[in-house]
Amino acid sequence: MPPTLEAARNAFHARGFHGTSIRDIATRAEVSLPTLYYHHDNKLGILFALLESGMQSVLSRVTAAIDDATTPTDQLSNAIEAIVLHMTGDLELASVASEFRHLDPTDPRRESYVALRSEMENKIEDVLRRGMASGEFHIDEEVKEVLRYLLGACQSVTAWYRHSGPRTPDQVAATYVATSLRAVGAQTPTH
Repeated sequence: MPPTLEAARNAFHARGFHGTSIRDIATRAEVSLPTLYYHHDNKLGILFALLESGMQSVLSRVTAAIDDATTPTDQLSNAIEAIVLHMTGDLELASVASEFRHLDPTDPRRESYVALRSEMENKIEDVLRRGMASGEFHIDEEVKEVLRYLLGACQSVTAWYRHSGPRTPDQVAATYVATSLRAVGAQTPTH
């Protein structure tokens, strides 16, 4: 990741989008304002770059995790584990996702981020639906609501997890996998 994006990632994590100035990002990146503006048109452009980077990372992890398993139970387990490990692996980048709320719905750059996020959600929704069809999952609610619950729970990791805490990323991921399998009524946990 370029130094300007690293600096912005850390600043947004520490102060939020509105609490971070473009000058703060430049200072943290040890570049001049003209240099920063040469690479990014404004603070919102930096936010878009970070959002897209984070979503591309989690999408590639989830895709590989699902492709690495054969049953819906194993695929969901792998996908949840991949998301949680993404969150714990780079808390600063993962927490930038909550800054999405600052994006203007009419900004055309928003579409690329939403497309990546939708692709990831669709992959997991497909796993849930196949799990229901095979009898592995028993979901009484609307599948999309369960999907939102699972992804929201994973996103919450950024609010409480700390590397200095008592639990490792693998332990956190294992707990989230077990909880997610219970939430979908999985018959036989795999992890």
